[in-house]
Amino acid sequence: MEDTSHHRNAVAVIPARGGSRGIPRKNTRLMAGKPLLAYSIEAARAASCFSSVYVSTDDDEVAEIARRFGAEVIRRSPGLAGDAVTLDAVIVDACEQLARRHPEGPPRFVATIQPTSPLLTPRTIREAVERCITGGADTVLTVIDEPHLAWTRRDGTPVPLYASRVNRQQLPPYLRETGGVVVCPTGQLASGTRFGHRIEALEISKEEAIDIDDYYDWWLAEKVLRRKRILFHVVGSRESGLGHVYRALTLTYRLPAHQVSFLVGEPSRLAAEILERSHQQVAVVGSGDEPAFILEESPDLLVNDVLDTSESFMAAIRSAGITSVNFEDRGPGSVYADVLVNAMYDEGFRTRRPNAYDGVEYCCLRDEFYSIEPRPPAAEVRRILVLFGGTDPSNLTSRCLGWLDRASGPWSITVVVGPGYGDFEQLERLAGAASHEIVLVRDTNVISKHMAEADLAVTSAGRTVFELAALGVPMIVIAQNEREEHHAFATSTPGAIYLGPARNLSSDHFSESLRELLSGRLLRRKMHEALCNSDIRGGIGRVLRLIEDLAAGTGRE
Repeated sequence: MEDTSHHRNAVAVIPARGGSRGIPRKNTRLMAGKPLLAYSIEAARAASCFSSVYVSTDDDEVAEIARRFGAEVIRRSPGLAGDAVTLDAVIVDACEQLARRHPEGPPRFVATIQPTSPLLTPRTIREAVERCITGGADTVLTVIDEPHLAWTRRDGTPVPLYASRVNRQQLPPYLRETGGVVVCPTGQLASGTRFGHRIEALEISKEEAIDIDDYYDWWLAEKVLRRKRILFHVVGSRESGLGHVYRALTLTYRLPAHQVSFLVGEPSRLAAEILERSHQQVAVVGSGDEPAFILEESPDLLVNDVLDTSESFMAAIRSAGITSVNFEDRGPGSVYADVLVNAMYDEGFRTRRPNAYDGVEYCCLRDEFYSIEPRPPAAEVRRILVLFGGTDPSNLTSRCLGWLDRASGPWSITVVVGPGYGDFEQLERLAGAASHEIVLVRDTNVISKHMAEADLAVTSAGRTVFELAALGVPMIVIAQNEREEHHAFATSTPGAIYLGPARNLSSDHFSESLRELLSGRLLRRKMHEALCNSDIRGGIGRVLRLIEDLAAGTGRE
């Protein structure tokens, strides 16, 4: 534990009067379940760098709340509680009273901590005190850097406060006082102000800088205080595919009110690269070290998108009191999940467990699919789309491309492969020697565009089936692995011709199905209508409600 013995002469003073114009009685009002004043008291005490924490007030209710949360009270006169009174005068008064209480000598340092900064952390308070004590500054104050193209008025005319118009990132620092923490030696107060000649600015985050002046500030602070820590535990590799990663990313984009981070094991390094490119906070741990990391982090909510979980792993999570949502989990650990979501593997979980939600109505489309609509089916097939997920470990892309090229017809072929595809050069050779026009697309972030332009598609029995269905694209579906053979929607929807597992796939079977689709205008129309009638687009809303409801019931208010 940190040695704080040299801080014994430092005290915190929290000035909290009873009146307030912007929000009446704001210091005593409940914010996210407890009085606003309580947050600054608790942060000051948790900083462990003060001999005492005091609240200076003119109000009986404020004084009582201060005592309830572990602070001592300094009563100030009504003359020091008016709107025009500066904090310097209040802190000078508080230290004079402390000097009379403690004849052995007043504290050497005093930290003013604002009661209207409920998001200040103990770490920030401790650092401000440390800097003042060890750095020799007359004053240490918290600031936020907010460079903007700013203006003022001179004789009523707007005048710029900048030399030239540049991007915000190129502007010089603009340090705005937050008022959250101001630390000074008590000797500095002899001049009547807490601010001396040697000033040190401690830069803090925008979140910590929130100051409650009006109801908007109050709403914003409550939003942050109620935010939950959600940890997404995902897999993503050439073997497991990348659908888990993309689904998790899609969900996080819809959870901006929460603090989201990711965990992947070392074998999922490809997943980590994709998440880092998406500017997510990612922790990569050794294979098998995930449980220890989760238990140490102790998130409010754990989202497991790692396929089948073990009983020992999930039992440890449950024993630690961590709430969990598991996706497509058919493993023995699934019985310990608080919620199970299985959009792909509709195996009747709902009939056995009330906390299991399965079927196409719980699929999660990426955001790009909500700004595009299905187009009517074309009379003739002009464009065929081939895509087998982000990795295509069985290389079905090359196999199907060869079969397609041997069939005659006036179509072009678009091939989309993901970042984990193994042999792109082979595809380039195939495309160069093909009789049809073949367009190769690698690692696109606008897959919906290519899907919407297709008259039919050839794909695997993964999440791409849901995406094609959302755009009404008739498709030939091939299961890449044993797990995909259980994808209920892909294998049973009238909008797809399912050819079974890749290991049993033959050229004749594929070519026969292709001919049926190419010549069957009425068939393609019926498939299009069946797909458009599926309950696809509402799935992410249902999943998000499950996550939000679980998150709301966790943590401490």
